[in-house]
Amino acid sequence: MKMFDLIEYQRDARNRKQPKELFALWEDVCRHYDQGLIGQYELDEMKAVIWPNLQALSALKNAIDHSFYQTAA
Repeated sequence: MKMFDLIEYQRDARNRKQPKELFALWEDVCRHYDQGLIGQYELDEMKAVIWPNLQALSALKNAIDHSFYQTAA
């Protein structure tokens, strides 16, 4: 497991565009937290970056899926 650098992890989270990649990064952050390698502050900071990106990607996917259903009907 690589060393946890909050700034690097936040930059990485902002650059990832696939939900699977963001979930994988979140799992990595959680492992660091569970092992006591990072504290609540770092966990909260990462959550503040990752979850809005996941919500935005989810909304975009739903909009795209919905547009396909409208044109198919």
